[in-house]
Amino acid sequence: MSAAFVALSAGEAQAYDTGQAAVDEAYSYIGTPYGAYGLDCTGFTSAVYGSQGVYLPDDPAAQYSYGVPSAGAAGDLVFFDEAGYGISHVGIATGYGTMIHSSTYFGIITETPISDVPGYVGAVDPS
Repeated sequence: MSAAFVALSAGEAQAYDTGQAAVDEAYSYIGTPYGAYGLDCTGFTSAVYGSQGVYLPDDPAAQYSYGVPSAGAAGDLVFFDEAGYGISHVGIATGYGTMIHSSTYFGIITETPISDVPGYVGAVDPS
């Protein structure tokens, strides 16, 4: 068995740490009822990133405009146009093809495959 090591630049390492910290924080909310403590989809992402010192607007379209477009790495915000009328939902990518989000469908904060939510628009790195 062999191991491969990849060197990260300081900027890449910081982005990884920030993204993983957001995912770790997001996991701590799993099972929280939808809307509890103001935790709809944007309330949830705002709470997670607020704990990281990043303050997001309370609207999914405004959050989409907030950061830098990305590929949906761990901690990035992922956005959806579920009904065809504009960005209507946001979650936090885990980096493994899933996202953690406050779901009206499940009624809780849960982890869901990104591909299971209709209308994927794109991802943003808010940090």
